[in-house]
Amino acid sequence: MPAVHDGAYDSVLPSSMNIRLVEAKDRERLHQILVSVARFTDQEVVWAMDLVDEGITSGEGGEYLVYVLEDGSEPGGIAGYVCYGPTPKTEGVYDLYWIAVDPKLQGQGRGQLLLRFVENEVRRRSGRMLLIETRSRQSFGPTRRFYEQSGYDEISRIKDFYRIEDDKIVLCKKLSEQ
Repeated sequence: MPAVHDGAYDSVLPSSMNIRLVEAKDRERLHQILVSVARFTDQEVVWAMDLVDEGITSGEGGEYLVYVLEDGSEPGGIAGYVCYGPTPKTEGVYDLYWIAVDPKLQGQGRGQLLLRFVENEVRRRSGRMLLIETRSRQSFGPTRRFYEQSGYDEISRIKDFYRIEDDKIVLCKKLSEQ
């Protein structure tokens, strides 16, 4: 299967890597990655896997678009994944639901590759804005920094949303043609 990248990715995607639609054979590895990240509750992992299953079933035509980052230099082949989709009842707005990279491989640019992939796919689909929901709890500090360093701004915060002292934070990046 050919890489799911175009000229925008060629200069940043190493030849040992490929971003492609999720397949049923990827499910167990994605579950392992989500559990190993150790930021998500058991219930959150179940919810994430529900979206992976939806992505496997629906493919490109689904509400939840799920792509994996294959890394030929890694045992198991899958380094991470991303899930995004159009925000219902909007024009050109998309939500990034999940992005996860194997903790052993974090800090090496793989998350950035996945995020840039989504941004470019949203642009390709005539999207104008990408929203990301995250949490305020301390364990999500590295996640928030990752998004902030990638050009995302906090646009809203709902205090104590998830539980006391765990706010819902919404980040946004307006996407222009590049």
